[in-house]
Amino acid sequence: MRKILTILAAMGIASSFAFPVHADPQSDLKEFQGYFKKKFPKIKFDEYSNGFYIFPQFKEYRKSWEAYNDFPPYELGVEKGKMIWSKKFANGESFAGCLKKGSIKPAYTYPRWDKASKSIRTAELDIMDCAKANNADPKELSFLTADLGKDEKARVQLAEVTAHFYSMYKGKRVKPDVDFTDQDALAAYERGKKYWWTRRGQLNFACAHCHVELAGKDLGGNQPLSAALGHTTAWPAQRLEWQRLETIMMRYATCNSQVRAKPEKHYGPEYLSLQLYETYMSSGLPLSAPAMRN
Repeated sequence: MRKILTILAAMGIASSFAFPVHADPQSDLKEFQGYFKKKFPKIKFDEYSNGFYIFPQFKEYRKSWEAYNDFPPYELGVEKGKMIWSKKFANGESFAGCLKKGSIKPAYTYPRWDKASKSIRTAELDIMDCAKANNADPKELSFLTADLGKDEKARVQLAEVTAHFYSMYKGKRVKPDVDFTDQDALAAYERGKKYWWTRRGQLNFACAHCHVELAGKDLGGNQPLSAALGHTTAWPAQRLEWQRLETIMMRYATCNSQVRAKPEKHYGPEYLSLQLYETYMSSGLPLSAPAMRN
């Protein structure tokens, strides 16, 4: 931690960031994406879906990443997810049936805002609700009853099902289904924005420190940092150090841990709002999930 703090102090990062205030999400989106287009004018917009591999200074990482993508290690997990997706519940229904009937929406529309329940819905939440509505067996789908912050096996099973679901929409452009004229939806978005830009943990870090100010840099010599633009497009993803598929909830939790902050509850209001804000900021980018990441 001392090494990281020394690096931050040298870069003048530890005390330089302020929370931005804007009038509306559309203005935020224009400024957010415009910042990266101006800072990295040679990087094509769609490339931001590929994480830090887009930066020329990380070309050696990109070579390894491209080699992994010839035979992606996550394919076994996606295949497991496909089997679960297609398998019939006891009542004859399936996840595929929920998608056809509309209780699960197209992947590129997530996170979405549900006006009836006044809540943010992710693909994982709708997948779990589909299973519950059809009386799926929790012994077969352990993610239905598990503490997803602690039960790795259950969490990975959910990630595998979701990864298969996202694989059907790979390349489709992100368009969260949110009507910001709904004041409750707007409030949820604002909570996510505030979370993104707010410092936390012993390192006193906001998400923006690493992925706006330090985007494209190598923190500590072995932590190449991606741009904030495109963060959510790759998830569920498999990181090399994890050797398993995970959803973005786990990535948020590890980010909190890295800045010495207590992780929030998986699919709790903090992370759901954060995912909504991040995904809206990546509107228009192609989905790259499932994906490999360092």
